[in-house]
Amino acid sequence: MRTLLLAGAFVIVIAGPALACRGTTEFPQALEQLEQSTISPERKTELREQLGQGQAMHDDGHSQGDMSQMGGSLQILDEVLKEIGQ
Repeated sequence: MRTLLLAGAFVIVIAGPALACRGTTEFPQALEQLEQSTISPERKTELREQLGQGQAMHDDGHSQGDMSQMGGSLQILDEVLKEIGQ
């Protein structure tokens, strides 16, 4: 039982920062909002690529503990959200 509790605590400690990060939920939401927007198909493609790059940076930042990389990814996210009016 003690081992199970320690394992559970370990999972919470490791997963906690990722779950608390806004990029974890906002990248998928931004992609959904982009798909529903009235932006031209060409620009949607460009913004989709930007979101993909931002998501990849975000995931790398989490795996490496690189706050600078995560911050850069959130700047990309914010720029895309601003452009689609969210």
